[in-house]
Amino acid sequence: MLKYILEKFGCQIFPELLSNPPFFDILLSIMEKIVLTKRNIIGNKSKNLLKENITPAVIYNSKGESTNIQLDSKTAGQITRAATSTTIYDIDMEGKSAKVVVKEIDFNPRTEELRHISFFEIDESKPMVFTIPFHIIGISPAVKNNLGVLIEALDSIEVRCLLSDLKPFIEIDISGLEHPGQSIAVEDIKLPDGMNLINEDTKKSTIITITEPQKEEEVIAPVAVEGEEGAVVEGEEGAEVATEETPEA
Repeated sequence: MLKYILEKFGCQIFPELLSNPPFFDILLSIMEKIVLTKRNIIGNKSKNLLKENITPAVIYNSKGESTNIQLDSKTAGQITRAATSTTIYDIDMEGKSAKVVVKEIDFNPRTEELRHISFFEIDESKPMVFTIPFHIIGISPAVKNNLGVLIEALDSIEVRCLLSDLKPFIEIDISGLEHPGQSIAVEDIKLPDGMNLINEDTKKSTIITITEPQKEEEVIAPVAVEGEEGAVVEGEEGAEVATEETPEA
């Protein structure tokens, strides 16, 4: 397995990474085909499969067809931890091979138990819609010099492309943001070759902006003023008061 990774990715994989659960989950998704079987139990009865460590799922395709399937819960858990909007899985369903992406994961809102996974089968000959996340690189001089605060207004974008043109993310370089008020919009970035925006209106959408840091309000301590409560005022009870005698008429 390790030899395969070194040949495929041309990098060194340290033993401590292999013992890291999140990394190992991703590794399994790269190395092995996910084995799926068709599911005959549907509706509310499919909940009983969870008691047998089997997770119900479904595969949709571009023709509008769907196939009810199931997979072991351990593999399903690995998928939910590792899957992103651009993660491609190779599957084997009773002898049929295909590539899929995860479209929806359903958890029990009360127990957080995984209840269902929806996959979408990829037709490698046709473009399809992907949600591509943004990946920020570089250091903004405005942030580095405490002149402003970085605000990420948009974290992903929908594009249409072939599987062969798919990229895991789009890099956003913020090293040119030098002062508050500067920003990067969708129209300021160059999409990778083969990718097209789904909605042209998003071109004006802001991805990153620099705002001025909030100024801390100066707290002024109260100053005791003569006559206020707690101050001794001439004539108050307990203080000596000089009185002038009134002459008799």
